[in-house]
Amino acid sequence: MTTTHNAFPAAPTEHGSEHQEPAQRAIISWGLPRDISPRFGARLIQCRYRLDFLSDRASLIGEWTEEAIDKLNNAFPAIIKQLEDKLLTGELDAQRQHCITLQHDGFTCEADTLGSYGYVYICIYPAKSMDTNHGCKA
Repeated sequence: MTTTHNAFPAAPTEHGSEHQEPAQRAIISWGLPRDISPRFGARLIQCRYRLDFLSDRASLIGEWTEEAIDKLNNAFPAIIKQLEDKLLTGELDAQRQHCITLQHDGFTCEADTLGSYGYVYICIYPAKSMDTNHGCKA
């Protein structure tokens, strides 16, 4: 079973200041580095054949409409399930760097463990953003 959280929760602001959150997001970009915008990046925690998502290890890059965010939020659990299936088949392997590409509900997801022994790095973007993969196997 996948632990899923809302991919885009309302982040609490520190000391009541609403201006600190955007500055933090501009500095840290999670997930696979890609020159694609808009994109969602995250570092997932791998527990054997399960993936856990932590919202503080995720970032939205570029301009996203509320509609696109809602659509990604709805597609996210199915994308995670597809990635878990790739862990089961060995196509996604914690011990070796190998980028794979998935398609789901109008989104492209690139994923790689980077040989990290415990993390899966992802980059998800609207399928129409790129006509070809950005360095991953389809």
